[in-house]
Amino acid sequence: MIEDHSVNASRIDEAILMLAHYLDAEELAPLLSVLRELAKNPDDGALLDRLSEVFESLGMLQGAVLTYAPIIAGFLSDDSFSDRD
Repeated sequence: MIEDHSVNASRIDEAILMLAHYLDAEELAPLLSVLRELAKNPDDGALLDRLSEVFESLGMLQGAVLTYAPIIAGFLSDDSFSDRD
């Protein structure tokens, strides 16, 4: 089964709400900022790169973030079938 890794603004908005509700929004400010931009500009590949950088910098918070916003895992997963150079 092939998963759809496309950006869905409503799912991103839901992820932002969950993260802000259950985790420290101040601590996640850079991540929430990137997610808001991604919801506005879903075709901007540079934002996915930025999301990856910000997520990596979260350290131990990564697990909690993925618990409340599993859509992020889809954005960060490798697509071994893509035509990237």
